Amino acid sequence: MNSKEIEALVEKFYEGLTTSSEELQLREFFSREDIPPHLALHADIFRFYETSGKEELTDPDFENRFLTAIDSTPTLKLKNRNIKYSILTGIAAAILLLFGMIFTFRNDIFTKTPKFSSDQEMAYRNAKNALAMVSANFNTGLDQANKLGDFQKGLQELQHLNTFQKGIDQMKKISEFYYYQPLIINQGDQPRP
Repeated sequence: MNSKEIEALVEKFYEGLTTSSEELQLREFFSREDIPPHLALHADIFRFYETSGKEELTDPDFENRFLTAIDSTPTLKLKNRNIKYSILTGIAAAILLLFGMIFTFRNDIFTKTPKFSSDQEMAYRNAKNALAMVSANFNTGLDQANKLGDFQKGLQELQHLNTFQKGIDQMKKISEFYYYQPLIINQGDQPRP
């Protein structure tokens, strides 16, 4: 038997799928001395099975005592129904938790917009009219504020007139100069008081 077949049988043995004849082939293979190195680690297991199978009990009554002890030990029966029930209960709890979270955090998805009652509609209309009136008065106030902007432009024009007034004051000084010029220039022609 080649090493590939032995590897397949070893794998089958560890999975618990071998027959008694296949296990016998494995025991015979691993009892030899020329075992490939990559299979040597499995040799101890099969050698143990080979030697333990040949051991005989020295006490002939051992088997009877052993079976009596097994029969007197209370057995626990696992009920598949309990396991299935706990699994189904866990799934149901998870689904309920999921729906609870959906309804808690996303309540607006499942609710439709409610219809308004006549009182609510009247309150809505009154609020809408009040806001329209405030908006209209606000716009009127803005028109008045725009007139203040025109007034500001007029004040700026008055600043130009103020500059013009300064120029006129300078002109008055010049005209006074012309008035006193004959006195300053021709001092000798003027009579003395």
